[in-house]
Amino acid sequence: MKIFTEQQMRRAEQAAADGGMAFLRLMENAGSACAAEIRTHLRPGRKTVILCGKGKNGGDGFVIARKLAEAGFSAVVLLVYGKPTDEDALYMFGKLSGTTVHVFDLTQNDAPRRLIGEADILVDAIFGIGFHGEADETLSALFREINDAKGKVFAVDLPSGLECDSAEVRGETIRADYTLAISAGKPCHVLLPAAKRCGTVVPVRIGVEDTHYKNAPYHAYTFSKKEARAAFPKRPAVSNKGDFGKVLCICGSVSFAGAAALAAESALRSGAGLVYAAFPQSAYPAISAKLTEAVLLPMPEDSEGRFAASAIPRILGAMQGVQAIVLGCGLGQSAGTRELVEAVLLHAACPVILDADGINLIRGNIDILRKAKAKLILTPHPGEMARLLGCSVEQVQRDRVGTASAFAAEYGVTLVLKGANTVVASPKGGAVFLGTTGNSGLAKGGSGDFLAGLMGGFAAQGVRFAAETAVYIHGLCGERTAKRYSMRGMLPTDCICELPDVLSEFE
Repeated sequence: MKIFTEQQMRRAEQAAADGGMAFLRLMENAGSACAAEIRTHLRPGRKTVILCGKGKNGGDGFVIARKLAEAGFSAVVLLVYGKPTDEDALYMFGKLSGTTVHVFDLTQNDAPRRLIGEADILVDAIFGIGFHGEADETLSALFREINDAKGKVFAVDLPSGLECDSAEVRGETIRADYTLAISAGKPCHVLLPAAKRCGTVVPVRIGVEDTHYKNAPYHAYTFSKKEARAAFPKRPAVSNKGDFGKVLCICGSVSFAGAAALAAESALRSGAGLVYAAFPQSAYPAISAKLTEAVLLPMPEDSEGRFAASAIPRILGAMQGVQAIVLGCGLGQSAGTRELVEAVLLHAACPVILDADGINLIRGNIDILRKAKAKLILTPHPGEMARLLGCSVEQVQRDRVGTASAFAAEYGVTLVLKGANTVVASPKGGAVFLGTTGNSGLAKGGSGDFLAGLMGGFAAQGVRFAAETAVYIHGLCGERTAKRYSMRGMLPTDCICELPDVLSEFE
């Protein structure tokens, strides 16, 4: 789904109007499309209450009421701010005359508010994308009344009280069961915690076509299962392990042997044909006990059980002929591991997924990213991103999309900023990918190693949008695992065990 900001939507709608699609027609189309969706949830005798504001969102609500009445359903309109002030909305309000729609003005008589509790379906057409700020106490009380009612709540475009472009939830808002996204998705539909107030988001088309977005390129995009499935290449019936890519995982230390095992195991489970695991030699007992199918490459180490610089020639040799490299999980930070990371970045001829300590180790030499010849995918969590930029975590989190986009463009890398709504930004700029799968059960040590290995496996196999697809599948595994073990009790190893079952849906 493509995601558009308030400003982008206004430009697109203006382009549609300039092309001959009058705003009044767009309002009629929007209300008609929303009414058609609502009707799929209605049965004869059910009561629908439409709460309308004074602007264009209220105008959509008037059209919904009229269309439901024309289809033989009971519809009541409650005017939250009295008669509309928007010209198009006022016209649509006038068309309710002569219909079976009952209209009550809550500014004149508060008694009809009892209808909210009696309704089977409540339609929120109070505010649209133009709302900014926070609901006052009077409006908050109305929102609470709607949220406590028995009826299913359908929000027109976005739940009232939310801001279109923000993930924040300021004060009281409508909690929708369904949000009818007019023309396209909005940031609040996917960004947490605001997205939790939107329920199921259902896009409705109103006549704003792709050509109308020419001067309003989309802000972000998400994946559906169908789109993710299309990213996977077909596995030919006649094939061998060389057909599905080779991954080299350069990970681990004696203290973090599990990170190396998790990264290699997830690369194996991703469908890669062959996985090599390079690690410091004293970690061999722990790693060999975990990995059966990987090719194990114990390497020279320093006195602390981390890669020694003397391992670099062997690592560079192991890099020959592989299709992806996973670098950094559990490496630890030392002079030797810093030399190793820099050597790999400068000599790699295939995509490199740089994670964890691999990212931390380039802080003092960040320009090495510009010198790399291969595609680089960096996967920092907010703390690692803040260290790279020399700023606070709060600054990173305040504008995750902007932070990721600016870094990716400046250094020519794909930047995967992990966390709720993981952001994937391209070195070419433009729209970013926003992750919509996953849960807080993934907020555990080892989840990043799982993601890095999965990403490396997908890159080696030639999966399109390997970073985005890995983020999507990683989140699905988290959701599936939580159902089995709970978010508190689940572990990254459990998620990897769920991976084959999840991937069976993408064959």
